[in-house]
Amino acid sequence: MQRGLRRLAWRGLRARPLRTGLTIAGVALGVAVVFAGLATNAGIGAAIDRSVAARIGRADLRIAAFGEGGLSDLTLDTIRRTPGVEVAAPAFEQRTYLGADPFGPGPLPAPVTIVGIDPEAEWRLHDLSLAGGSALRGDAADDAAAHAAGDATEALVSATLASADGLGVGSTIELQGVDAPIPLRVVGIVTDAGAWADAAGRAVIVPLDVARTAFALNGLSRIDVGVAASADSAAVTKDLQAALVSQPYVLSSPRDLASTMAASTGDFAATTALITAVALFAGAFLIFNTLSMTVVERVRELGLLRAAGATRGQITTYILIQAAVIAVIGSVVGIGLGAAIATGMAGWLRTVGSVSLGAPRLTPSDALLAVLVGLVVTLAAAIEPARRAGRVAPVEALKARLDLPAARRARLRWLIAVFALVGGIGLLLWPGASGGTAAVRALTVYGILLVVALAVPFVLPGLARTAGLPFALLARLEERLARASVLRDRARAALTVGALTVGLAMVVALGGVGQHARAAAGAWIADVVPGDLVVTSIFPRGLDEGLDEALGATAGVASVSPVGTFDLSVGGVRRDGAAMVGADLAADGRLRFIGGDRDRALAALDRGGAVIVPATLAAALGATLGSRLDVTAADGSARTLEVVGIAERTLPGSTGESLLVGWPEAERLGVAGADAYAVRFEPRATTAQRAELEATARSLALDPVAVDRIRGAIGEALDRVFGLFDVLSLVAVIVAALGIVNTLTMNVLERVREIGVLRAAGMTRSQVWRSVVVEAGITGLVGALCGVLTGLAIGALMVAFAGGEWDLATSIPWLPVAVAFGLGVALAMLAAAYPARLASGVSIVRAVGYE
Repeated sequence: MQRGLRRLAWRGLRARPLRTGLTIAGVALGVAVVFAGLATNAGIGAAIDRSVAARIGRADLRIAAFGEGGLSDLTLDTIRRTPGVEVAAPAFEQRTYLGADPFGPGPLPAPVTIVGIDPEAEWRLHDLSLAGGSALRGDAADDAAAHAAGDATEALVSATLASADGLGVGSTIELQGVDAPIPLRVVGIVTDAGAWADAAGRAVIVPLDVARTAFALNGLSRIDVGVAASADSAAVTKDLQAALVSQPYVLSSPRDLASTMAASTGDFAATTALITAVALFAGAFLIFNTLSMTVVERVRELGLLRAAGATRGQITTYILIQAAVIAVIGSVVGIGLGAAIATGMAGWLRTVGSVSLGAPRLTPSDALLAVLVGLVVTLAAAIEPARRAGRVAPVEALKARLDLPAARRARLRWLIAVFALVGGIGLLLWPGASGGTAAVRALTVYGILLVVALAVPFVLPGLARTAGLPFALLARLEERLARASVLRDRARAALTVGALTVGLAMVVALGGVGQHARAAAGAWIADVVPGDLVVTSIFPRGLDEGLDEALGATAGVASVSPVGTFDLSVGGVRRDGAAMVGADLAADGRLRFIGGDRDRALAALDRGGAVIVPATLAAALGATLGSRLDVTAADGSARTLEVVGIAERTLPGSTGESLLVGWPEAERLGVAGADAYAVRFEPRATTAQRAELEATARSLALDPVAVDRIRGAIGEALDRVFGLFDVLSLVAVIVAALGIVNTLTMNVLERVREIGVLRAAGMTRSQVWRSVVVEAGITGLVGALCGVLTGLAIGALMVAFAGGEWDLATSIPWLPVAVAFGLGVALAMLAAAYPARLASGVSIVRAVGYE
């Protein structure tokens, strides 16, 4: 009997090839998203490991400078004398340009990072992979003598720089120093300059003393520490923290660096997990509907099997075998599709947070895990139909279609159970997103989607009437028949609409969040930067250089405002600081204040002793107007500043928004100079005058960047992330569309006799075809209505989670809303093509005699 049931189960799947194929496709899409997410997440983890290994090598600790002054030689000596420290490798970094005169007409050349190292210590902690040539020698005295004599000093260059600038072993290059160009002779090309290169990979590595002498600086950018094998790393760390009291620093371990980088990808992981859960949930709807149709369609067959001696358990197994076959085939197909999606994701995104992505990691373990997820979710979705199949009574089955109120209640219980299962799978698969607020927010959104799905049966009649109105204008008879068919089996229709709703809701929500993020980023720049153009420097420029005066002398320039960025410590925590001219902000109408008088606050900024705090940081610090903040600068100087204003937003920094101070206060805090100048043009400035300003800026080693270009770069990065999320959300919509095909096909099969009677009464084939298509259109429009309303609510909630405010009255994401309506209706009506053809082809004579 058991073997016979297995054969019967397989025969049942082959008997309905379209339904089986669509269900397999739905499982494949869900598994593909799971595997793509796992592979991308593994790729991010591998990229973090590679980045940390490249940056810190075999070092156990990194002590980095806090601020522009760097770490002193005294700090280096203190580290080397600390018990347990086996090696301390100092490094000095400074950005500059290549060439004897790089500041002529035209764009500035790409800058390079010059890195000064102690070769003897450096090679003990960092592997040197050479594409050609030899390593730097460790004789610092010879290098210093050669530099002092004006001879070319030995240098290594990164492979990226060598390729871009056509350099090879033996090439001579010149670096811009403080006083004059510095001649260097390339003795080696470094294959992987991760420990020394900047984000662009353009690095020149020279002996430490040569680099510091060239720029007339004595500080060290960082010191990597190798702990002796016999020493305890935690104890050495504690001893270093006790010994290093002469100047501020930032101490971190490889684990700390990895954690920081991983934290920057947390929101991405949480959103990916949420979308994956939604796709799986939509797939579960499809599987449930398919197997429920099998039960309803084969009630008599199941009853006969029971009458022939099959037990309830055997009938239940019959349905579960069909589910397992669908799961295995769909999962295998999904693995191949998921690999392609993961490769596309990595190529499209390029970076996530602070992590540069490489190729995704396609591992057998993740593939097996994705297959297991597909099998578990499919079987979970099949349990309820299988249980109902096992309860088919022989007598009832021979005379009735199984559709009892108890079965409808079971469906609601099934929704909750599968919701919990899929949500748990999401947290297990994405452990990086399972902690903190990101996971709580994702689960909250997921819970809202469940509530909406459960509410669909109750609002379906009213929404169906509303959705039918536009169709009634074109085909009134067909609309009435279609609406009656939609409401014939409310539970089945609710499942189909629910799957479509959750997919479209995510499309609208993520589209709205992306629109808000782009607008907020643009407003951020426009509200803070007092100018039309920003000219930046690769190193701080002293105010006594008179660069603002030189730029301001250009015709058509209304104002030039210096901006400096620096590190601050507030309560022992590193914060970002920015120095600006309060009078320029006042004249230009910049900064939106939510606390304090704007004019008084900006005037106080220029007097000194005052600070303007961004709203997010004010909340974190518990700062209010009149509060006093004790801050410590990079040079160790301490100041007490009064909070004179709280701004809606300020300049972005590396860890968040910046505390704003005036230049008098910045100079007291040891800020070396301005990193950028904001240029405001006069209203009638000509294109030629703007070009002249840009040429003047380049001649002063300043790189002009239009504010609109900054805004565009930010928008492009956001578009990449949210575009990917939209594509993944569409998977859930496509799975829901597959469910519509199954639902409409089942509706047609159940209405064969009814369709035959209508045909006999005079209804044409085209009218029958239109009634099925209109039924799909109503279903799609109801799903779109529910999805759009739900998506707007979820989008507003996600923006609020991020600390923003989404005004639905003025900021409705019309494009995502239009896309949702278009997808909902168009995909549904497209999915109706086969069922409509099936219905219109029903023979009147055969239909009247159909049982």
